[in-house]
Amino acid sequence: MNKTLQENLARQLSDSVEHLQKQVEKVEFWASAVTGLTAPVPEYEPETTKVARYLKPVRSPRRRRRRRSSENGKATPASA
Repeated sequence: MNKTLQENLARQLSDSVEHLQKQVEKVEFWASAVTGLTAPVPEYEPETTKVARYLKPVRSPRRRRRRRSSENGKATPASA
């Protein structure tokens, strides 16, 4: 009976240590996640990203010209 008691205690101790190791892994994971979230967000610079080499350079928008009405000589908007 003494041997089964020792085996039982050894098994429970082993199970407890395994459970503790899993908890420590979870704590380390969440600690690193929180550390990553507390770091400031770096400034976004589109020219330095890897995608920037595939994008066309940004041009300034063209100015719209107004059409002239042939009847009265007054300018009308281009959408008219």
